[in-house]
Amino acid sequence: MKKRIFFFDIDGTLYSENKKNILSQTKKLILTLSKKPNTILSIATGRNYRNLNVLEELFPLFKYFVLCNGAITIENKSSFKQNQYKLIDKNPISSKHIQYLFEQIIDNDFNIIPYNIGFNKEAFFSNGNSKNLKFIEEWRKNHWQNGIEIEDSQIDNTFHFNNEVYTIYMFGDDRLKINLKNTEEKNIFNIYNWKNHMDLTVKNINKFHGIQKIKNKFNDYEVVCMGDGCNDEEMLQYSDLSIAMGNSKYQYIKEMSDLVTPHVDENKIYDFFEQHHLI
Repeated sequence: MKKRIFFFDIDGTLYSENKKNILSQTKKLILTLSKKPNTILSIATGRNYRNLNVLEELFPLFKYFVLCNGAITIENKSSFKQNQYKLIDKNPISSKHIQYLFEQIIDNDFNIIPYNIGFNKEAFFSNGNSKNLKFIEEWRKNHWQNGIEIEDSQIDNTFHFNNEVYTIYMFGDDRLKINLKNTEEKNIFNIYNWKNHMDLTVKNINKFHGIQKIKNKFNDYEVVCMGDGCNDEEMLQYSDLSIAMGNSKYQYIKEMSDLVTPHVDENKIYDFFEQHHLI
């Protein structure tokens, strides 16, 4: 029997953002795979630790978690509420580099709202622009629906001095105007441009970086990666078997992958895995 280690994205892959839950066939798939010998289940997501709550009862079935787009990698030791894990790797963004970005936002009065993501907490940065403050309020109202613990996220312009920041979400119309290079004109961030925001991590840090830390422990295992977003590109590119979601908004993600599933909302993921002899 082939040995496999699976890495699943969460949003748009395991979790339906339209239906606000993990659908029945997806749950059945995870439960079935968890009982197979020589099979290891893992998560690779842009979420931080506290926002893994959407996995609910499936959480203990995952052995490894690659979080914050690869900036944190941990081994799971418990259920979600027990909060027990072993740190494998972490790559926080330098507070100096974060401050460099924030000074640009202040000096230029940019319409940019950074959202700083720590391991277990988050905070907004604001330059006081009234448009930015309104955006933050709307964000708080809307995003809790996707299981993101954001309603208690505060504005804290010193968060990056007191906490390790692993990812920065940059929202706002001016986000592409900011200089993401340091004074030596060297790129200091890994960047993912989404429709309405961009994600920043440390340069060369992505989901596959975290996956490699785990893969090194299981050299005789086939690595299977499944995702839908632009932040899944590297893990799909370098996996042994890549599976893109049919609902991906990025055509190149589908074209580069070995297999393409039905749309997550169709609730056919178990059937798809069975059809391709992956169960």
